[in-house]
Amino acid sequence: MSYKQIGIVGGVGPSATVLYYQQIIEGYRDRIGGTHYPEILIHSLDLGEINEYFYANDLKSLSDKLVQTVKGLEKAGCGFALLACNTMHMVFDRVKQRVNVPMVSIVDAVLEEVKRHRVKRVGIMGTTFIMLSDIYRGPLERLRIECVQLDEDEQVWIMEAILGDLQHPNIPEETVSRLMRDVENLGTQGAEAVILACTDLPVAIREEHSPVLLLDTTKIHVKATLDFALGKNE
Repeated sequence: MSYKQIGIVGGVGPSATVLYYQQIIEGYRDRIGGTHYPEILIHSLDLGEINEYFYANDLKSLSDKLVQTVKGLEKAGCGFALLACNTMHMVFDRVKQRVNVPMVSIVDAVLEEVKRHRVKRVGIMGTTFIMLSDIYRGPLERLRIECVQLDEDEQVWIMEAILGDLQHPNIPEETVSRLMRDVENLGTQGAEAVILACTDLPVAIREEHSPVLLLDTTKIHVKATLDFALGKNE
């Protein structure tokens, strides 16, 4: 079985990057079997530096940084690349236009999954940058899918949890419980599904504990990555 070497731009945050590595390995093993595994190169970025670009709304510098990173993965032999972070996809198109290797979009993969489930109202949870952007809301509303989200105070807390508790190996139970209540809250607002639009959120929010359908963007992106690596969606 031939495959393309995978290049991951990670570190934003580190917990999500660990999930990507684990799930790519597990997914490859489930599909192929045996003792062979894909070659993966990870460039783990400094979360603090990337957040500075976002807080300053300096998307040009962020784009330049990501282009440099993807080109480094390309030079190292990767056949394609992915950004292991929803928020970095705010500049996905800018980066894709300036590199030579193909890139697998988390947003495109998630939108396909939403369409597959034929839901009419979705909840969105993610970083404050994602919630203030049009990255999901815009294309979803063009599909005539209504979007709901949590109030501003709760969003402030979610952002703090993403950058704090979710980056540690032992997540406080109260943090997990509060995030699950947020999912339930979106369900009470009529959400038929909740998009976990931050790849760190699945370390705390698990599908088996959710009262509504969860669209785990990490898992969805990993599937799209494996499809591309194995030549399914070229």
